Amino acid sequence: MSSVWKLLRFLSDKMKMGGAACLIGMSVLTCADVVGRLFKHPVFGSVELVSFMGVLAVAFALPHTHESNGHIGVELFVRKLPPRKRACIDLCTAVLSCVLFALVSWRMVLFGLNLMRSGEVSMNLKLPEYGIVFVVALCFLVLSATIIKGVIELIGQLRGK
Repeated sequence: MSSVWKLLRFLSDKMKMGGAACLIGMSVLTCADVVGRLFKHPVFGSVELVSFMGVLAVAFALPHTHESNGHIGVELFVRKLPPRKRACIDLCTAVLSCVLFALVSWRMVLFGLNLMRSGEVSMNLKLPEYGIVFVVALCFLVLSATIIKGVIELIGQLRGK
């Protein structure tokens, strides 16, 4: 199981770097577009590219954000519970999250296949949109695996107490 977790960690790290690259790309492209507009030569398709990179930046960051507990959570009441009950609530939310993201990933693959069959492309640059959908589906799948890892760790904590 350790090799699976190492692979998952490797994927998460590479995805995090991909998300950072998308953020840098968004910044550079936006700056180039603004400067180009000053000289009456904007970057054609910059809105589409920035939108695609924004989607990818968020999707690539999800597994790392989950691993580092970087998501926003409302712990006002949960914080006051005993550790075992807190772990049970964490376990329930993790299982529900895993099921949700696995379902969304599966449905996105089906949606991507639909887009591929229909030949759907972006408005200006005519880029195939299904590629972005497949990448986001893969990111959600990696997120689901990351959540499963957390669930296994939580079960181990509950058994140890």
